[in-house]
Amino acid sequence: MSSSRLRRTAAAVALAVLALSGCGTNQAGAASVVGDSVVTDAQVADVASETQTQLASVQGAAFDEKTATDASLTMQTRHLILAAVAAKEGITVTQGQVDAFVKNVVDTQFGGTQQGLVDDLVTKSNIPASQVQAAARDQLVYDALLAKIAPGITDQAAQSKALTGYMKPFVAELGVQVAPRYGTWNVFALGPVPDDLSFVPAAPASGSTPTPLPSATG
Repeated sequence: MSSSRLRRTAAAVALAVLALSGCGTNQAGAASVVGDSVVTDAQVADVASETQTQLASVQGAAFDEKTATDASLTMQTRHLILAAVAAKEGITVTQGQVDAFVKNVVDTQFGGTQQGLVDDLVTKSNIPASQVQAAARDQLVYDALLAKIAPGITDQAAQSKALTGYMKPFVAELGVQVAPRYGTWNVFALGPVPDDLSFVPAAPASGSTPTPLPSATG
C-alpha cells in the first residue's frame, strides 16, 4: 500500500459516469447533495481553510484557494456516495481496519512518521489532516466493492468496466447535485471543468485504468 492510494482513491473512477454539469442544486447553504445527505458551504470552506493553515507550515508549499475548495467539495461528496454504496452492499469498514491501513502507509512509506503522511497528502492533493481517515475509509470501501462485483479479476480494464457498470445506475438512482456557484462539473469525473475550456478532460481510453482526481475521500 502507498500514500498514492489515499491521494488517488480509485472510487473516483466510478464517478466518471456522472453527468454533473447542468445538475445543480439551489438548496440554501448546500454545496452538494447526495441522496438525502448534504455537504454544506461551511463544511467545504472549513476543510479548505484547514488546508491553507497546514500548507503554511510546510516549507515551499503553495496554497491555491480554488484548488483547495474544489478538492474539499470533491472529497466530501465522494465520501457520501461511498457511504451509500457501503450501506447498500452491506460493506462494513471498522475503525480498526482504517487505523491499520493508515499505519501501514505511515510505516512503509514515511518511516513511521505520521506527519510525513499528513504533509504529503496536503501538499500533493489538498487533503488536510482531518480528512485522512475518511480517505482511508473510502479506499477500503472501494476495495471491498471491487472484490464483490469483480471477484478474482485482476485486469484493470475489466475492473474499471465492472465498476462503471455498477456505479452508473446506482449513482443515477441515488441522485447527486453540485451547486452551480462552484462552477461547471464535468461529465467524466467529480471535479470542475478547467476555466480554460481549450482543455476538457477526456474519457479514459479503452483498456486503460481511469485516473481519479487526486483527492480522496477519498
